[in-house]
Amino acid sequence: MEKKILKTIEKTKNLSIGALNGIVGNHLEYQENGLSIEMGFYFNGQEIQLKKEEIIKRYPNLNSKICILIHGLTNDETVWGFKEDNKTNYGTLLQNDFGFTPFFVRYNTGLHISENGKQFSQLINELIENYPIEISEINLIAHSMGGLVTRSACYYGPLQGTNWTNKLNKLIFLGTPHLGAPLEKFGNVLTNLLKTIPSSYTKLAGNIIDLRSDGIKDLRYGYLIDEDWKNQHPDALLRNNKKTIPLLGHVDYYLITGTLTQDPKHLISEWFGDALVREKSGKGLSNDEHHIPFNLNNHKEFPGIAHLPLAYSPEIYLQIKNWIIEETSTQKFKNLLENQIGVVDNTNHFYIKKEKKESKTKGAISLALTTINEGLNSISNLQNPKKMVAYKILNQIPVVGKVSKQIEEIHSNIQNLTTQSGKEIIKAVSKD
Repeated sequence: MEKKILKTIEKTKNLSIGALNGIVGNHLEYQENGLSIEMGFYFNGQEIQLKKEEIIKRYPNLNSKICILIHGLTNDETVWGFKEDNKTNYGTLLQNDFGFTPFFVRYNTGLHISENGKQFSQLINELIENYPIEISEINLIAHSMGGLVTRSACYYGPLQGTNWTNKLNKLIFLGTPHLGAPLEKFGNVLTNLLKTIPSSYTKLAGNIIDLRSDGIKDLRYGYLIDEDWKNQHPDALLRNNKKTIPLLGHVDYYLITGTLTQDPKHLISEWFGDALVREKSGKGLSNDEHHIPFNLNNHKEFPGIAHLPLAYSPEIYLQIKNWIIEETSTQKFKNLLENQIGVVDNTNHFYIKKEKKESKTKGAISLALTTINEGLNSISNLQNPKKMVAYKILNQIPVVGKVSKQIEEIHSNIQNLTTQSGKEIIKAVSKD
């Protein structure tokens, strides 16, 4: 019982850190905060060191064919666990049915998708170099944002001089917003609207919402490479700077989408898709240059399965299994591609990891102090006499003035008390 409780606590902690990274992960990374997740392969909650002896220890029955599963925004590798048995997932089932060796990625979903794409490419290449036997085939299953990170990795792989993409056989997308996510577009419109309202409170609210991570903002249009976002204002109103990235000719792509209702033609499903991704975005369908030429014979819709359950549905696994059995076009090109390696002359195609100098505990304290301090600055800003002009006007109105003066006094006392308490907390924790 005690072990079960400890496992639950550990899982909850990891999920919280995953959510935190999804929302403000870029800030954690740039500040070298110990809470920032470093991309890696994980096994039973522990990161796998990519050394031959470590891989053999974790996977005694190695196979030359591997499958890699990469999660979406704010999640970690535990999202794949079936509700009936969280040790069962698409990876373990593929291992049982076909002998594939499964690898599960955990990463900081708050970073730019292109930054994670570079890291993911480097991680796969490192796995190949340290795998105890030669890897003959790679199959990828990507949920949500993970699909965009995967396409980004496929773009950067050859530019980094690696040939892992030549081993890529099948790529299965589960609810991936190839053309962007409507909720992030809504967030972009909302923040721009709040900032136009002449009120310090609404502008502050707009600024707070704008703090959402680079990864979330990249979901607005499904950005894949640095050029999509570099030298562009990240909060410009509905400005799509996405570049066209071709698909890999030798890879078979498969698409799974879900809907909120059992009737896929229901207005709710037409508008919101699986809650986060609309069907057209999941299929890459567009009337402009952003259209992605997927083979739609390889698309399957699952009515009534919402966005998150796409990652752990037995029904969806049966479809994945059927696709895995199919013959692929990869074999036709394998001999031609196996030894092709590009020449690299641009370090921008690589991701340089920052060294984490803090533990998770120190990282949590650092984040708390930063949050309190930023909050105090916002309160001080609201206390500016120019921002209190509304009270001055109300105070001049007979009858209303009596009430407004009392409200102003309460408002001021609360702000003063909050400011003082915050400063005392910072002072006390800083001493420790």
